[in-house]
Amino acid sequence: MRSVQRLLITAVAAGVATAAFAGVAGADSTLSKKQYLKAANGICKASNKEIDAAFEEVGGFGKNDEPSPEQVDEVVGRIVPIFRGVLDDIEALKGPAALDKKIDALVDKYRGVVDDVEADPQALFQEHAPDPFAKLDQKAKQLGLKVCAQG
Repeated sequence: MRSVQRLLITAVAAGVATAAFAGVAGADSTLSKKQYLKAANGICKASNKEIDAAFEEVGGFGKNDEPSPEQVDEVVGRIVPIFRGVLDDIEALKGPAALDKKIDALVDKYRGVVDDVEADPQALFQEHAPDPFAKLDQKAKQLGLKVCAQG
């Protein structure tokens, strides 16, 4: 069975994200590319801890586990708000115009995948289901969001 935890963490994933952003720049500041990527990856790093905790609390998502439909629904219900917060916080960053535009477009695509996951959490657990985040994660890595696309 594929690791749904890894699928969902790869995309990004927030909680302390706003604090991470606030520490890097003021509301009207434009970040350098280096600052922007550091802030975005920091947002994902903080959220990954929260997502890991949600999987541990719900249980049933170990390497050899087969989570019940109820566990799947519960964990997706817990991590989707975290994930959405990450996307909002990354989108709120102000960086170099070209990079900002590419990452905002990527964030919009991630939102579509999150909507699909929320609408049908069980689809992630189908034996041969493709990773819905794979292409987006590749693009995220290319743009420098390595922590956000660690799968």
